[in-house]
Amino acid sequence: MGRIAALWLGLVLCWAIYPASALATTWHSVAESSQGQQQQFIDIDSVKSLGQGHVRVGSYYVDSRSGEPERTDYLTEYDCDRRRFRDVEFDGPVGSQGWMPVDPDPLNSAAMEYVCALAKGIE
Repeated sequence: MGRIAALWLGLVLCWAIYPASALATTWHSVAESSQGQQQQFIDIDSVKSLGQGHVRVGSYYVDSRSGEPERTDYLTEYDCDRRRFRDVEFDGPVGSQGWMPVDPDPLNSAAMEYVCALAKGIE
């Protein structure tokens, strides 16, 4: 009985501390650079409409420009009407916590357009 309880406890703890984006079931590539060295993926199952033109999604970005691929996971909120975003959670370098325009970044822009279209179907 002790082994089963320990196994169950271990599974619960792993589930609690494992990043939500790593548990995603449906990753979809939404954009990549012309050379394929940068890629943006979203988790279709995590798309959540927040109302008022806002949507939240789990995603990850892969940057291979320096040789070894580096992955950064995000939980991003998009303001579809104003074409801006903010990263709610991420495992990369600390940046701005406020709203940023999405247009200077073609990969992020493609992700926003994709999830905003999906969110319209959810509402």
